[in-house]
Amino acid sequence: MQNAYLESESSAGEMAISLKKDWVFDNVSALRSALDEFDAGDASHVTFQCGGLQTIDIAGAWVLFRKSEDLKAAGRITDFKGFKAAHFKFLENITRVTDTAATNDAIADDVDAGRSRKVLESLGYAATRGFEDIGFIAHAIFEGAKRPSILMLKEIIRQIDQAGVRAMPIVFLISFLMGFVMAYQGALQLEKFGATIFVVDLVTISVLREMGVLLAAIMVAARSGSAFAASLGIMNINEETDALRVMGLNPNQVLVLPRILALLVALPLLTVVADLAGLLGGMLLSTVVLDIGATQYLERVTSGANLQTFMVGFSKAPVFALLIGGVATLRGMQVKSSAEELGRLTTVAVVQSIFLVILADVVFTVIFARYGI
Repeated sequence: MQNAYLESESSAGEMAISLKKDWVFDNVSALRSALDEFDAGDASHVTFQCGGLQTIDIAGAWVLFRKSEDLKAAGRITDFKGFKAAHFKFLENITRVTDTAATNDAIADDVDAGRSRKVLESLGYAATRGFEDIGFIAHAIFEGAKRPSILMLKEIIRQIDQAGVRAMPIVFLISFLMGFVMAYQGALQLEKFGATIFVVDLVTISVLREMGVLLAAIMVAARSGSAFAASLGIMNINEETDALRVMGLNPNQVLVLPRILALLVALPLLTVVADLAGLLGGMLLSTVVLDIGATQYLERVTSGANLQTFMVGFSKAPVFALLIGGVATLRGMQVKSSAEELGRLTTVAVVQSIFLVILADVVFTVIFARYGI
């Protein structure tokens, strides 16, 4: 068989194909047609030879390489002979790139599989640690509640003072400022529609349902949560908890449970303080900037809010308190050896407490919206 760019000779199941002329980019269409006309017949071994080849570039080498691959796919053996170094380098490069791509694909598959395993292992480890943490907190609460004592009652009262009473000023200030900001931002939008009076409704519902309890919980997590983790961590480092056990006292009963119970009392009370402060902040903005009198503001508050609105926010407080107290005491009791570990776990306690509080708030919002509360 013969055409302008190649000729072939067959003998005993082998075929030799000699290339001719210029196998370059400008002749790619003609080269493809010449190769398409070529028929290997029953030859099991096909050899491509330089023959009358004059020049070859990467485009011509690629056309030849693709034909060689097609023959291999059909079960035939192919090789290249007699090519000059300047000609053969293109075929070497193409073969190397193809082999490298196949190798890289295999490596990528292995890497993807390894990443998938690592992700699953990380999820499993996180789930295991989460269940262990929940088990520790539950054990501490039930073990501490088995035998209440006067000592535990005194510690609860002390922690209520620390986490609740002394936190009132900062919770009041932050909530007051947030109420002011919400009223101002709401007024900027509502005055475009001539509905400035509805700023009162906006502030009332936002503060009572969401912002009051959320701000109180975040402040308690940052203030009291960090204090719980740090104080319990220092006790562990100084071996004070071991000393309590030697004295026959249970650290869960004396240290952990009182702090959790104190937050269960303090945070609902701080929620009420935050609600009042937020409404006062909105009232200040309304009376000073929006010319809404205090009497009109209070009438609008009482008409826009009801017991259900207040209880939606207030009911979240005990859950937030349990989350904050449980995480803070857990991380504090996990401190064992160094000041560096103390700082790290204290930070973890605050971050995890705030995250869980916001996550719980999302869950509450979905549930309340689902049931029209």
